[in-house]
Amino acid sequence: MQYTQDDIKYLQAFRDNIDYDPIKCKQKVKEMLLENKHILHVLNNKELEAAEAEPSDYFGINIFPYYIIAPTQHNVQNFVTFQVSYDELARFNKAMKSLQVIFIVLCHVDNITEEATSLPRHDLLGALIQDQFNFTNICGKKIKLVEDKEIVVDNDYSGRQMVFEQFTDNNFVRTRSDIARLSNKEPYAKVPQSED
Repeated sequence: MQYTQDDIKYLQAFRDNIDYDPIKCKQKVKEMLLENKHILHVLNNKELEAAEAEPSDYFGINIFPYYIIAPTQHNVQNFVTFQVSYDELARFNKAMKSLQVIFIVLCHVDNITEEATSLPRHDLLGALIQDQFNFTNICGKKIKLVEDKEIVVDNDYSGRQMVFEQFTDNNFVRTRSDIARLSNKEPYAKVPQSED
């Protein structure tokens, strides 16, 4: 079986046209974080600052769309990670679900104090994230902060875990080839296969 350009286009469509909320929401969170010059500054990546790096260069170095950090760090780094999940369906309305955007901010103990403010770096990043995201419509409906707690991961990192939540529609729309349809009215569709 050979993988064709059509197969690759099919996978690439998940980035823009498919109604999988975690992908859509993570893309919006990524864009908002990278557009915030204050968050990028407080992350304090001296190498990227010295190289006059583009905001997109912070992605995959200091900003991650998942909570996995390499166990061995050669340089002191600070991180903002984020996850998107659905915790539960609304109790009396199965048409709605609870979407959560979870941020975990990790700051290295050797770089824990932000110089200009004398504030703990993880608290300042938490305040900037709250200011950027709280009560916005980033994932379609208004999202609000429901949990904000300090965490210690190990001897080298301290941080904050912040959970933003919204109630949203429970995947009723399905988009294929830029055409949106109600998914509860559509029969099961097989994944398109390329012709060999």
